[in-house]
Amino acid sequence: MERRYFISNADAASFRGRVLNRNKFRDEKLDKMHWTLAPFTIYLGVKGQIPNLEHHNYFLGSNFRGYADTIFTSSISPQKPYYYVNVSSKSFPECAPEGCENIFILCPVPDLRYKANWDDREELAQNIIDDLSERVGYDISGNIMTKKIMDPIEWEGAFNLYKGSGLGLAHDMDQVGAFRPKNKDEKYGNLYYVGASTTPGTGLPMVVISSKLVMERLEEDYGIL
Repeated sequence: MERRYFISNADAASFRGRVLNRNKFRDEKLDKMHWTLAPFTIYLGVKGQIPNLEHHNYFLGSNFRGYADTIFTSSISPQKPYYYVNVSSKSFPECAPEGCENIFILCPVPDLRYKANWDDREELAQNIIDDLSERVGYDISGNIMTKKIMDPIEWEGAFNLYKGSGLGLAHDMDQVGAFRPKNKDEKYGNLYYVGASTTPGTGLPMVVISSKLVMERLEEDYGIL
């Protein structure tokens, strides 16, 4: 008899609640857990080359402690946001037309539990672009060839991220190791989970390890290599 197994790469906690209707993982309980910040991202194609930008760039302010303490639960967009900028065309010129730059901007923002309305997305994006332009001494707005913005609502819809949380469940003491949602379903013996909200945790290396752990389980359960 053919054996069938299923691997879910949706958020391991919200999948159990929203798809499998598990009481332990319903929204009311998930909302009380600690989640990572949501991503607000801007993708730009810019005419001209910007000498004051490297491949990887971080732009912070002078009030890091105050910013970090409030950004997780704020209901408004930050007026002076902290953000990361990746310019892949600095290392890989083929990522942009000749004489142009390919710019990716990531600004961590509150998830949808705290800020559900993102009608101000254009304002926040422009604040970031203006701040970046001033810091690097280049008129980015005046040289934009293409622009795409993704707010937490779109991130949630595109990748089934719970309330737009970019990296799933946070690494609180009661949410690490064995306290995280297991990578094998509690009820269905042929359902497995990979991703940030299961073991071992958040971040790209951890997610890759989660895939390895599931493969080891499949090998043990089904003899699959």
